[in-house]
Amino acid sequence: MIVVSAMITIAPGKGDEYLGHFTKLAPIVRKDPGCLTYVMHRNIGDPDRFFVFEQYEDEKAIAYHGSTPHFLAYRQATAHLVTGRDVGRWTVAV
Repeated sequence: MIVVSAMITIAPGKGDEYLGHFTKLAPIVRKDPGCLTYVMHRNIGDPDRFFVFEQYEDEKAIAYHGSTPHFLAYRQATAHLVTGRDVGRWTVAV
């Protein structure tokens, strides 16, 4: 299993607009082959900062996710909203 973490910063005051796009995307991604978890969290003190927690069976599932028409459309639709993105990949250590 591989965990993907994404810290996403949105343009000031645009968090609700961004969340609307993700709300449409998430149920579709959760049905993608190899996707185990796909959940967004919103920062309590800053409504324009988000944390996405993703779990996939393997690298093949991550590659598939990144190539789907629904994910690519989401990235295009939200590109003007995103001001920062820090993505990491993790594996179980213990």
